[in-house]
Amino acid sequence: MTSDRERDDADDAGRFDRAVWHWNAGRYWHAHEDWEDLWHEALDDHRLWLQGLIQYAAAFFHFDRGFYARGFERLMAQATEKVEGYAGPLHHLDWAALQRDLEPWIAYGRRVADGAPFPEAPAPIPTLHYEPGYDPAPLPWSPDPDDPYAS
Repeated sequence: MTSDRERDDADDAGRFDRAVWHWNAGRYWHAHEDWEDLWHEALDDHRLWLQGLIQYAAAFFHFDRGFYARGFERLMAQATEKVEGYAGPLHHLDWAALQRDLEPWIAYGRRVADGAPFPEAPAPIPTLHYEPGYDPAPLPWSPDPDDPYAS
């Protein structure tokens, strides 16, 4: 018999995996929303780390849409501050690879703050990867026909 906590853990893992799936599909708004659901329940450093992921997703949403340079650069800076030094649960995310892939974007955020043109991609938007051996199980998702960000 499965306990409520085990079901909650599986649901949380599925929601995290779905957020990764959304991100990798370029649906940064939806990744943001799924991580935000987890953020509401998280505590301490894990809560800050999730908030950083949420802010990175929001920054890439702005970049992908080509608007709100100020929001992009502020979100990149705030997210980086929140995740700095984090050593807690990573939901099997290859965190080291993501941090490395974010470096040119973080630097670009600083350049945008100093007046660099926006949006001009300094590198491909990072793809999120898992630790070797992890088999993600994202919760199902069906796009809402009225969702302007479903594409």
